[in-house]
Amino acid sequence: MQTGSELNLFLLGAILKNPAVRLSQLHAWRHETELRGLQPRLDAYWAVDSNRPDGTDAERENYYRQVVVPHEDAFLADFPQGVPERTAWEVILREENWRSVLRNWRHDGQQIFEFAPDLLAMLADTDVDELPIQNLRMPYDTFYVALAPGHFLPDYNRDWVIDGFYVTAEICLVDSLRMKPRPPNELIAEQRKQWADLERIPGALESLRKDDSESFASFDSYIAKLLAENRAAQQLYDRYLLDPDAVMDEIAEKVDIRGSGEWCSYLMFTVDFTFRRRNHTPASLSLTDLLGQPTLRAHYDFVSHRNTVGDGIERGRRSAIPMDTFREEDGHSDDLRNVISDPTVLKEVTRLVFNLVCYLNYPERAQEKRLNDPRVHEKVGRAKGKARKMAEARARQDGCRWINFCGYRTSFEKRKTLGGTAVGHWRRGHWRNQRFGKALAESRLLWIRPTMVGADKNIIDSRPTLYGTS
Repeated sequence: MQTGSELNLFLLGAILKNPAVRLSQLHAWRHETELRGLQPRLDAYWAVDSNRPDGTDAERENYYRQVVVPHEDAFLADFPQGVPERTAWEVILREENWRSVLRNWRHDGQQIFEFAPDLLAMLADTDVDELPIQNLRMPYDTFYVALAPGHFLPDYNRDWVIDGFYVTAEICLVDSLRMKPRPPNELIAEQRKQWADLERIPGALESLRKDDSESFASFDSYIAKLLAENRAAQQLYDRYLLDPDAVMDEIAEKVDIRGSGEWCSYLMFTVDFTFRRRNHTPASLSLTDLLGQPTLRAHYDFVSHRNTVGDGIERGRRSAIPMDTFREEDGHSDDLRNVISDPTVLKEVTRLVFNLVCYLNYPERAQEKRLNDPRVHEKVGRAKGKARKMAEARARQDGCRWINFCGYRTSFEKRKTLGGTAVGHWRRGHWRNQRFGKALAESRLLWIRPTMVGADKNIIDSRPTLYGTS
């Protein structure tokens, strides 16, 4: 017969072996429920605002006053009396931002990562400020990291808790440099078809010629410009293969030179945290509820592959693209609010985000793709051949999704004590780039994990052991 402690260990083992996620609680699904009452109003406004004509300035202004303004006024009138117009617009613009983030996330495959609590605890004791970002790659252009509600910054807000964040990668220079340019004959054939399509659309070419009369004067002038750009791209690609560091250094030097025609950071991404109401099940929210919902966003920009995390923060401070408002024209001069909407939590946010991104680039990471429902996952896993494909399709039809579980094959021994007092102390972990390969020409991320020091090994051994997930 099992004792109570043995049963708890058994249940813990079952959870770690078969982690589960309730999709209805995750932001993408929960947000649909939360906006159920407001979605028609938002959709109506977005529809008329996005259909502004491409005509003259006078025509566009007339459309705005006659069509868009009535929708804006009606929407603003729905807010509680006394709410400043600027505050109301922040709520509307925030929902427009969520619309864009979710559209990108769905386009990129609805990728979700879930990290084991013990792994998160170890990463929380790992420093990132001096981390060189050379080996960082985003696993997807847009992905979501699910966090246990209240695990991160539990006291950030009285009524709302953080339950995850989206990462949207705007630029990754290495990805673009590694893309081989198209063969000229393929480019010509593709563009000839697109040109023919434009000729069949009334006014399409005339509209393009307003902005660039020389390039769009004829197909010959149009394709000549594209072929010249393609030749330049091929030359850059060939040089990158021979000496990637030199090419990336050259591009980095031109980024801030006015008039150089270059504006391409090495890596740039935005983080949007999601909040759910504390101790509430998902439900439709009112405008009053949305007014009280916090916003936490961060933006990181790295010009060079030689930058550290700290370098990116200093650059962002001077960027004048604000994170504490969705009005980009309201930037700040030399202010951390250009990096994060709330500078008081910059250290915690940066450590969490970069440690998780580092872990997703870590060659020895413990990552496993599973369906969110353990019982369905086991059923699909038992199927073979065509039956497996049918089982996977049926699971998706029934609402299941694939989740990337990280660190659930990681075991940690608890810190032991001597006479009721913890012995030794933690030495913080860090990341570094490790050279390897012929002439040490390649590099990869190495995690120097937090370790316990200053204790007799017979008394304590808190080092983690990582197990593979092949």
